[in-house]
Amino acid sequence: MLKVWHTIWKKPKTKILISLLALGTIFLTMSAFVQPNISDNANLLDRQTRQLIQEKNNRYWQTKEQPQIAVITVKRLNKLTPRKLNATKRICYIVVGAKGKKRNVQIFSSKDLHGAFTADTRMNILRAAANDLRSPQKATFNKGLRLVFRACATKIDQQYQYAFDKYDLTNEEQDRISHPHRVALPLALALAVIVMALIYFLGRVRKQKND
Repeated sequence: MLKVWHTIWKKPKTKILISLLALGTIFLTMSAFVQPNISDNANLLDRQTRQLIQEKNNRYWQTKEQPQIAVITVKRLNKLTPRKLNATKRICYIVVGAKGKKRNVQIFSSKDLHGAFTADTRMNILRAAANDLRSPQKATFNKGLRLVFRACATKIDQQYQYAFDKYDLTNEEQDRISHPHRVALPLALALAVIVMALIYFLGRVRKQKND
């Protein structure tokens, strides 16, 4: 038996085949620990954010279209457009530029998702999370980033008519992003009432002094 194996091993083609199988095994083993949707070069993402990204994208892999949401962080504030963006399909990119305490978060999408991610949509999503995204605290920043991710996931789910799950936005969150002026209107009215009351009060005080 040993002689037979030794004879087989001496054949060049057999050596090449076994070597390729070994390399393939190593690649598959390493791939199990790779997170293709996460590239955290700026070391900004916490465990909860990473888990959200992976779990939602894993669900997408089970669909026919297999869309994806990639989150990338880089150590610069400009030139954030992903490479080969125009060559991709069914993918949304959330790119975070970081330099010191400054952050620049941008949303990009492949051409087939431009209808879901219009300029207004992207602006409204980022505006809704702006306060958290500006925070120098890692936990607060990640809270805002998770809102951005969930908003992007909701848009993709709407685009492909997927059933909503726990990773999507609530109805209230969707309304706050889709209609930012509607949310701001009550605050503006309240402020106007306060200003008018203050003007009235100051007018009464001035009149009493004149009397």
